[in-house]
Amino acid sequence: MSSSAKRALRILEFVGRADHPLGVTEIARALSLSPGTVYRSIDALNRADLVSRYHASSRYVLGAGAERLRQSVFARFRMRDLALPYLYQLASASGDTASLHVRLGWYSLRIAAARGTAEVTSAPALGDTAPLGENYAGQAILAFLPDSEKARYRAWAAKQGLPWSEKKDSELRAARKERFALGEPAFGDGRMPVAFPMQARGVGVAAITIDGPALEPPPHAGTHVIWDWLAIVTHFEYIGHVQPQLFDSPFAHLDPDTIVL
Repeated sequence: MSSSAKRALRILEFVGRADHPLGVTEIARALSLSPGTVYRSIDALNRADLVSRYHASSRYVLGAGAERLRQSVFARFRMRDLALPYLYQLASASGDTASLHVRLGWYSLRIAAARGTAEVTSAPALGDTAPLGENYAGQAILAFLPDSEKARYRAWAAKQGLPWSEKKDSELRAARKERFALGEPAFGDGRMPVAFPMQARGVGVAAITIDGPALEPPPHAGTHVIWDWLAIVTHFEYIGHVQPQLFDSPFAHLDPDTIVL
């Protein structure tokens, strides 16, 4: 890959991760590039429809071409369409947004979501990624990987400068025992989002999450509600037991160490 192509991909990634439209100067400063270099790359990305001007201004956001590429990646996971009816059931039962996260290398990737029925719900973005050990969706998957794969993940995480602690080991053990992983409290009342692991061939391949303040802190007052949620996700997971090929990742043949998101 040429240096100009690598620069363009860096800029595209930076624009895609930003939470606001970006101008050439801001991109140049953040990536330590000259404004002229950034402008040439942005112009090429714009002509390819990968970025577009924000309301005809001099700032840029992802273009329609990038969205089509993203959707084409999501569509390659056959479990996505299969999961949608269950996500809607879970969103209705919990009142908050339910999402499907799949494993992609050493990351979790959110590829589908159903908005909750409550007046105020969370609105996570499709395409969100995180290293497996760094959020509740990834931890639900990581907890059900073979020990050899967990060791490989820890080695990879160390190279990325991601911290590991006894607390994380304890959280993974708890997630495996309870069959769900907990996120950080979303509001002042201490309630936490929750992730349920999905397995195929006895290995964690995905997670279904309730992304808002779903569950009370341990010992989980009102625990009975989680059994209703588990019933829904268990019905979906059964598909993976009967036809595991439907849960296969289209990128499973790639070395996880080589995937960068």
